[in-house]
This record gives sequence, C-alpha cells and structure tokens, in this order.
Amino acid sequence: MTEPTAEARYFELLGRAYEIPLESEGFESFLDAAHDFFCADPETGKVPAGIEVFTPKGLEDHTSRLERIFDVAMKAEAQEAETEARYHSVLRIAPGTLTVHGNEAAVALLGCDLPCPLSQLPFDHEALSRISDCLTRPASEDLIVLATVEGDEPRPCLALVQRGQDEDTETRISLSFIHWSEALISRLGKALGLTASETEVLHGNLYNRSPREIADDRGRSPETVKAQAKTILRKTGCARMTDVVHLAASVAYLLRKLPDREQADLDSWTTPVESVAYIVRDGRKIAYYKHGPDSARTTLLFSHALIQGPYFAPAFLRQLSENSVRLLAPSRPGYGYTDPPRSAETFGADTIEDALCVLDAEGVSDVHIVGHQLGTSHAFRIANAIGARAKSLIFINGGIPLREEHYARMDRRVRYAAMATRHAPALLKMINSLGLRSFRKKGVRAFLFDRYTRSQVDMSALHMPGVMDLHARGTFHACEQDGLPFYLDEKSKHSDWLPDTENVISPQYWLQPEECSILAPDAVREFVSDLRGARFETEPGAGAIMLYQKPLRVANFILDAIDDAAVVSGRAENP
Repeated sequence: MTEPTAEARYFELLGRAYEIPLESEGFESFLDAAHDFFCADPETGKVPAGIEVFTPKGLEDHTSRLERIFDVAMKAEAQEAETEARYHSVLRIAPGTLTVHGNEAAVALLGCDLPCPLSQLPFDHEALSRISDCLTRPASEDLIVLATVEGDEPRPCLALVQRGQDEDTETRISLSFIHWSEALISRLGKALGLTASETEVLHGNLYNRSPREIADDRGRSPETVKAQAKTILRKTGCARMTDVVHLAASVAYLLRKLPDREQADLDSWTTPVESVAYIVRDGRKIAYYKHGPDSARTTLLFSHALIQGPYFAPAFLRQLSENSVRLLAPSRPGYGYTDPPRSAETFGADTIEDALCVLDAEGVSDVHIVGHQLGTSHAFRIANAIGARAKSLIFINGGIPLREEHYARMDRRVRYAAMATRHAPALLKMINSLGLRSFRKKGVRAFLFDRYTRSQVDMSALHMPGVMDLHARGTFHACEQDGLPFYLDEKSKHSDWLPDTENVISPQYWLQPEECSILAPDAVREFVSDLRGARFETEPGAGAIMLYQKPLRVANFILDAIDDAAVVSGRAENP
C-alpha cells in the first residue's frame, strides 16, 4: 500500500481543523491528525518523507478564517446559553380556578399536557397539598416547595409559588430542576454542619428513600440510619425529615447562586495579582512575583514553565521563607502582566534582560536560578548572562535541547510541537490559536484533565487539594494575552540552545519525576551526564505536576542544592 503523500496528509489535517468549531472533541481529533502529519513512526519518532521540504501554501489564511469561524460559533453558543438561562419553567393559575397553564419549558420538565387541573400535575402528594393550601389562603409571602416530579425516574425540583396581590391576579409558579450532584450534596452537608455519614442519609431523604432503602443502599442497619436521622433533626432544629428536606432545598438554592470558592476562581479567567510587583524597562512593563522576606540571606530567581506558572503551594513558600530564602519569579514577555517582547525575534533577549532588570530592581547580587520545565532554556541563558553571580542552577523537571532521536520518548503533544516548530512553524501557530479558543470554550478543568489524561500519576495529582487551582492560575497566566507565549516559547524551547548548556560555570542540580509524561527521565539523565558539575536525582511517584504534587520535596531539594553550592564555592575559593 502506498504511503500518503505529505500533501494528502496536509489536506486531511486541514479538514480536521475545520471541524474544530463544530465538534466538542474536534480539537483533540485535530491534534491526533497533526501528530500523524509529522510522525510516521511513534516508536522511532521518524519524520515522514517530504516534510522537510513541504511548505503548505495559504496556511495563515486558513488560520485567520478558522479564527473567525470559531469566534462566530462561540458567540452564537453564548447567546443560546443566555437565552436558555432566561427561559425558565413557569406555571400559571388563573384567579378563581385550579387550572394550570404553562410554557414549553414547563411541559418539557413535567412531561404532561398543559393546561390541566392542579390535581393532575405529576407532583408528589405533599407538594400538591402545600400548593393547594397556599391557593386557598389570602395572599401571603412567597412559598418555596420542594416537589418531586413523579415518573419512571423521579426528579426533585423547587417550586416558587407567588400569589397574586389581589383576587384578580394570577398565581405564578416558577420551577427549577435540582441536580443533587456530589459536589452540591457535599457543600449542603457542610452548610448544615453534618458529618459525611449524616450527609449520605440526607441524600437518601432528598430522593424520598425510606429508612430501610437508605440502609440497604449504604450497607447499614435501619437503626443506624434512624439514629443518624435524629442527629440531623437536632443539628438543623427541624421536627421532621420532610422539614429538613425543605430546608435543604432552600439552602441548595442559595448554594447554586453562590458557587464554591475554588470553582469561582477557576471561572474568573483572571491571572492572580497577589504578591505581584512591576518595573518598567524601555517603556515595557515587567511583572514579577515576590515571596519571602526582603532581608533573606538567599535569593532564588524562578524561570517558570508554560502552563505551570510562577505560582506555588503554601507549604513550598513557607519552607523557603523559614530558611531565609526569598523567591523572585518574573513573567516572561507576553505572559501574565508582562508586556509583549519588542518583536518575535527579540523574545529570548527580552527574557534575559527583563530578568536582569528584576535582579537590579531588588538589589540582588548573587542568585540561585531555578528552571522549571520549559523555563529550563531561559535559566541557562540567564546564568550565562550573569556569569559568576549565578551561584547554582537548579532544575525541577528540567527540559533538554531536543533532537530527532528524542521524539520516540516524548509525550505525543510535546513531540508534534517539536516537529511543527522545526518543520512547519505556521502550522504551530494554527494549533496554538485554535487550541486556545477550544480551551476557553471547554474550561480550564476539562483542558487540564485532557492534558494529563495519559498519566495516572498526574491525574491523581490534579485531584489533590489546591493543585487544580494552582495549575489553573498558571494556565491563565499563559493565556492572559491571548496565548502569545504558546508560540514564542515553544519556538525558543525547540531552538538549538545546546551551547548555552555547555558554557555554564555554575554547579547544577536536577530533580526529575520518574513518572514524567512529557519526556522520559532517562533521556534527561543521559543529557545531564555529559554536563560539567551536574548532579541528577529522580523522584519516585512524581509526575509532570511534581512542583504542586510534592511541594515540600521540591523545596527541600532546592535548599539542599543551595547548601551544597555554598560548599562547592568555598572549595573553589580555598583550594
């Protein structure tokens, strides 16, 4: 069978690109096509014949057209979502009657024909009784009723009953479906002061389960469930479990209006400003993050990764501060609140000069430089720029100058980024542009879960307390200025920076995660073994998110490196 030509693969790739705005998984399919376009054999990392000389025509025009299509599609979806948010399920009862009318949303929710008598609404008996009782009394305060929409799969909903102000005004009932998700149930239990076990009992009552059914569901005795129900009544001040259910519905309504703090942070799409400082160089604003006391005996300069930005776990910062270490973490050009580079060609030079300006502004002479993932190449360049002032180079999951023989041991996405940078930069621009739009559409949680889906270690790390929030901040930091760094930094990373690694005079310390999903640690070990004065360690059970997954281990590794570098320096001064 004849192997498809580069041109045929290109048109297949282009076709996938035009599907991205239309399909929820379109971008992932496009990435697979992009990988296959560049990689003929994943086992060897071989580049297909013809790629070296194949230059697609009109690719930038296609990129611009796709951006417009994507933006129009996203705007239409936003308008549709806004319309749906306004289109509530509403029932109306005319004065002097018990006949219920409703809009299309109410018909869809209740699954019955309208109009119909109130008694024929598919609500549970108690809900119908409370609504009927409300209609027979003089106009009073609004009433909230937790009703169960009966059917093959009973569903709870909130019914807000609003009586007319006089006998000639209709009664209005607004319905809101309640999805008792695990997150909502957990927050509800905390709001009511319940234990995890008591929250499970409440959950059963919210679905009208009997004590016997709840006991069977949980593998407990009915007596245990009844005892926990009594505790719930005591904690909530209610006389009956039905009253607790109504209270829970009211609290849940408020909780849905007030999203939990972590989710609110992730939905805000805002790069953090806590601990940020600014200086100006040649008309460009440079942002950097400061942690630790100004009187600290040691200063670290942190060169951050791409989507793990200059943000750190509290335990990490506390460990450094307690050991009199100050941390300065500049945002590279185009990231966060640092202005873009003077031009695409000056990105690398501006990165170095910005870092030196930060050191000067903070009055730092000697410094230890930390390179994290994609920040590795910049750390080497900065160290070469300041010479003996760089007391050590410390790498946390550091990168290496990539060659074609490394492709087979790389994560698929890192692999195609390397290949695109080398063979088709215009295609990398398209990937970054469409990827950013797809990312914003799906949300940061879905983006990060998809990013690490092939690594069980990293997926577990994302579920650790605080890790998702930290990683989301770094991702927002990379996207603050519409994703400019995605292209410039990938291009810088995949350039030939081997000479920068050979000229460094500082001692080097490398800590690599054994379960890294980006590049196999053995490939890094091989490279580091040829570096002068470099020490190499691996961390078992750690993945690409090691900085957030094991903050104390990383902090202690940095502190040990600082101490060792002082010993090395002392030997050099006193041979």
